[in-house]
Amino acid sequence: MRGNNVYGRLPHAPRVKVLAEMFVRAGWRARASLWTEYEVEQQWVCIELVERSPDERLFSGVVDPSPADELGAVLAGLGLRYSIELWSDDGTSLLRELTG
Repeated sequence: MRGNNVYGRLPHAPRVKVLAEMFVRAGWRARASLWTEYEVEQQWVCIELVERSPDERLFSGVVDPSPADELGAVLAGLGLRYSIELWSDDGTSLLRELTG
């Protein structure tokens, strides 16, 4: 399996449990990975949602680079603000940044 190539922030987002439930309602799979972290996934992406602070959530994981814009569309569709960084598989090059 490839290493993480996508990182992002979700400022002013709900708690990660609520976020995971939002993804499930949108057709994603989700599971608790730790007490305060959730993994959500589709066929083309798997991200770990983390509570960094009371008003910010972070995520990291693996996304197929070709539909990377789709991740932004999903987050926007859930009514979330976001910033996303897409890195090369070896982690040495920032390929794209998306905000919404």
